[in-house]
Amino acid sequence: MKLRIMVIAIAAIFLMGQTAIAAESFSVVVMASKNPRKEGPKYKALGDYIKTKSSAINGVDIKIAKSYPDAVNLFQSGQVDGMFSGSFVASILLQRNLADPLVRPVSKNGATTYKALVAAPRGTAVFQGISDFKGKKVAYCSLASSGEIFARTFLSPGEKPEDYYTVVKAKSHSAALNAVQSGAADYAVFKNLIWDSKAYPGLEVIGGDNAENPNNTFILSKDASAKFGEELGSILLGLEYENSAAAARVKAAFGIKGFTKTTETSFEHTYNMIEKANINSSSFNFQF
Repeated sequence: MKLRIMVIAIAAIFLMGQTAIAAESFSVVVMASKNPRKEGPKYKALGDYIKTKSSAINGVDIKIAKSYPDAVNLFQSGQVDGMFSGSFVASILLQRNLADPLVRPVSKNGATTYKALVAAPRGTAVFQGISDFKGKKVAYCSLASSGEIFARTFLSPGEKPEDYYTVVKAKSHSAALNAVQSGAADYAVFKNLIWDSKAYPGLEVIGGDNAENPNNTFILSKDASAKFGEELGSILLGLEYENSAAAARVKAAFGIKGFTKTTETSFEHTYNMIEKANINSSSFNFQF
């Protein structure tokens, strides 16, 4: 009997050791342009929540990417496991077979997708196409599906934005609207989720896209997807129905109700935009 108890005890210690060895940290890439003071608490809350639920992940590490190409290199080299990504960047990584989509946030009002809108000073004619931008100043975020990429879908192969208009690069969608409000630009192309007519009384929406893109999808590298995807997906999809303090901190930090499952078919419209914008996803280096 004593021998049996000893064998069981040794086996238990061995299994505990194996579990400890198996548990790994999970790395998430954050663009350098993001505010660390805002992003840090979000990922700490997410990491703490995942640790309480996962048998394979014991923490979340943050890696800072200097640029979009740097983020791609981190994925390709296996130095990073996941990233909350805009739809255009995610689509390029998916089409290169470097990443898998997992989930995307569900905002407090239930939104999970977004589209591009065009705004201009009140009284401007309805947006009909690229000819409306001729000789004008157009503000938008670079490499954004609801910014530069939408605008580029109106160009023919070989054409450049500069052939029609002056680009006013904006650091955010709000900044694009502010540029029109201040007179620094004639048009803004921006994400519909941030539109508030009361905040921009001198502007009106005059056009936009007719389909939507998945918003801020959490994508995983191929290796991380195979290793953590199933469990991590289950954990994040269960967040909305979890009432623990750790879950509440994640929801508050991200400003969401939870997450919803995201697959490659969710990017169908974004893929169409890439094609219309004459972008070769296999050779594109995140610079035009």
